Amino acid sequence: MTSSYYQKNIIALSFGLGIALANTACGQPSATITTLEPLDEESTTVALSAPTGETVKFGVLAIDSAVSVNERYAPLMDYLSEKTGRSFELVPLTQVSQFEEVEAGALDFTTNNPLAAVQIQRLYDTQFLATHSRPKTGPEFGALIIVRDDSDIQTLTDLKDKHVACVNFQTAAAGCIFQIQHLLENGIDPFSDFGQFEENKSQDNIVFAVLNDSLDAGFIRTGQLEKMISRGMLDSAEEIRVLDPRDDDFLYEHTTALYPEWPIAALEETDPELAEAVKAALMAIPPEHPALQAAKIEEFVPTADYSSIEVLIENLQLKSWDTPSSI
Repeated sequence: MTSSYYQKNIIALSFGLGIALANTACGQPSATITTLEPLDEESTTVALSAPTGETVKFGVLAIDSAVSVNERYAPLMDYLSEKTGRSFELVPLTQVSQFEEVEAGALDFTTNNPLAAVQIQRLYDTQFLATHSRPKTGPEFGALIIVRDDSDIQTLTDLKDKHVACVNFQTAAAGCIFQIQHLLENGIDPFSDFGQFEENKSQDNIVFAVLNDSLDAGFIRTGQLEKMISRGMLDSAEEIRVLDPRDDDFLYEHTTALYPEWPIAALEETDPELAEAVKAALMAIPPEHPALQAAKIEEFVPTADYSSIEVLIENLQLKSWDTPSSI
């Protein structure tokens, strides 16, 4: 993505946003994980033990590693296997392979950040079944621009000529695009105004790079710092400061507007009866179920309104921008 895509659409972005604002028990299929590989730019499949019948492949975008995806989503695969009578296979996806696997028809279901999910829907006619709702924050999330607490960067304008990183310029929602929108709204084009703007596919590494002064600032999602603290990766967030924080009652401090959480989608070719069975199982999962706890999800709710994501895609001319929306 070059800066020209964003520069020539700043006026359109402001106009479009204005419009948007106004308007294994024996005999049951098994889902035991048997292999784990580090995530790279090739799709990594977490294989399941021998299924009875055709295996259902469920792709999950990994924002850190395949190991993390396994920890968080393997119990959900067990639950869906039990409720549908089919064996589910967990397929960790990268920012690149999440599109490739859907295009190849290699998946039956997928869950991705909302930006990538809407892009995939526009390109491949996937069907949204439900939206994640997180404990204490519900079905919305936002994004942060972070700096070291002792940094001389105090305002968005101070980011000019600085070294900044985000996850992916085209498909990372709270890891990049939400912050780009916020900056453009405030008259700053990160592609022309930053001294260096680069991609780093790990939000964990972005945080560490800010802390060790390898980066002046970084883009991450709400809850990222708290996740790292809970896993012992950080002692606290005291050395991190959120730039241009919003004054609202959302649980986590954040820079950008809030957007709908991750959806779960069925591919166009997925058996409709299976899709309905999965949707029903997601909606009926009991509170405090281990699968919800592992995935850090409070419940699944009816599909949210993703029109705010459509505005971003079309006005910033992101991947799929010239494909008619199916929402």
